[in-house]
Amino acid sequence: MDAAICKDIQINNLDNLQATVGSQTKIAGKEVKMHHTKVKADIGLSKAIADLTIKGYVACVPLSEHQPYDIVVVGQDGRVYKLQVKYASLKNNRTINVGFRSSWADKNGTHIRHYAKNDFDYYAIYCPEKEVVLYVPNDPKCPKTIRFNQSANNQSRNVKWFTDYLNLNGSPQRLYAARLK
Repeated sequence: MDAAICKDIQINNLDNLQATVGSQTKIAGKEVKMHHTKVKADIGLSKAIADLTIKGYVACVPLSEHQPYDIVVVGQDGRVYKLQVKYASLKNNRTINVGFRSSWADKNGTHIRHYAKNDFDYYAIYCPEKEVVLYVPNDPKCPKTIRFNQSANNQSRNVKWFTDYLNLNGSPQRLYAARLK
């Protein structure tokens, strides 16, 4: 297949995505209509797999969607991690808030399940406005709010900065901060 045909297919697929889901957001500089949580989940999963692959991990997708994790990754050192992927849009105060739970609806109503510590090792949280995936340990003390910019009142105590969550091992990568502002 030649490049022109591939480009047309990508554009047509994007147009179809816009036609099938609701509100708008920007992804990679393009306005994309978004609403359905499954579409957002697919985008978050794709971005997490791409980011982890670039960082040297091998991503494995489970055959069943009935697991509490979305992907399993193997590091170059042989360590294996289970990840639950989330999609979180940037709020007006330049933070992301993540609900660390699973929810679904059926004929019996809406259901919410909170994750257990042993369900998986990390959350992989994709923020489309910053084009970044954050890796937050699955721990009862994990942050519910992660900040990208200084707060209006310059508070810094107990602030959870995005740069502390750019890798699975939790090591800070503040070098990326300037790129993402």
